[in-house]
Amino acid sequence: MTEKHLHYLDGWRGLAIVFLLIGHFFPVPRMSFGALGVNLFFVLSGYLMGGLLFIKKTPIPLFYKRRISRILPAHIFYLTCTIIFFALAGIPIVWHETVTALFFINNYTSEHAMPLGHIWSLAVEEHSYILLSVVALLSRRFQVDAKWPIAALAAAFSLVGFWYSTQFSGKELEFVKWLHTEVSAYGIFVSCAILLFLSKYKIPTITIFHFLLLMLLAAAAHWWSVPLPIRTTVGVGALALMVNLLSGAPVIVRRILEIRPLTLMGTWSFSIYLWQQPFYYISRIHPILPEYLAAIIAVLFGIAFFYLIENPVRAYLNSVWAKPQN
Repeated sequence: MTEKHLHYLDGWRGLAIVFLLIGHFFPVPRMSFGALGVNLFFVLSGYLMGGLLFIKKTPIPLFYKRRISRILPAHIFYLTCTIIFFALAGIPIVWHETVTALFFINNYTSEHAMPLGHIWSLAVEEHSYILLSVVALLSRRFQVDAKWPIAALAAAFSLVGFWYSTQFSGKELEFVKWLHTEVSAYGIFVSCAILLFLSKYKIPTITIFHFLLLMLLAAAAHWWSVPLPIRTTVGVGALALMVNLLSGAPVIVRRILEIRPLTLMGTWSFSIYLWQQPFYYISRIHPILPEYLAAIIAVLFGIAFFYLIENPVRAYLNSVWAKPQN
């Protein structure tokens, strides 16, 4: 890990939100672009959080403060706007779904009756942050090499996914069990594990052929007919390896990821992710707007939200918490 800001990681995040928007508003037959986008986010999160907790050894309180400033204000504001809109429009508010989304547990309980279903992925992230920080705390206290428990957790999540595939099928497996943290967090933990295993070595230089092979493997695993356990272990595993090898990837790969539109989309990605959901609902679930118009408005809403709410509030909280305590 390095203190230098890596713009190609912004581009990776931008690619993730672009794929998610394609999956939601311009679905490609038999290709799970939405799942690919979410998994790109997950493996990047594992790489970055692993670097903070296990390489830089960020103090746990500071780690939580940064996570809170990054996610909670934007999340709470989005929920508040959703409730106000439903109330003014006379649409019934599903309080059970609202409360579970507020506390990041709707990946176990979501009814998908409101535009809050996408909070499932934030729930997976939050649960993973807690688990990663616990491993970091214990490994620091007892001088344990963290890569082994992190790898064991990644393996356990993979095995749970395979077990679910033997117990459930169809929509129940796709839209219920696969949202659970004990399965979806695999991408975060396997990426973190790869980071820790590689941290003692110089990142190898890989050829464009090998990088393209990993890309094709990850994309092929997100084909709709590929069983979900294979998508997770093979497809997400390939993405995790890719993000960890980016510093040794061919220069052209990093240059593509550093293209300004992609890095900007990466900067705005969290706000766009939050605000694309209501427009997804009114274009795909309850068709009111054409998909292309809903996608444009969603992106514009996300950009405005980033500059008006997410970024200023985050900067303010970080500045307050950075002040010396008396």
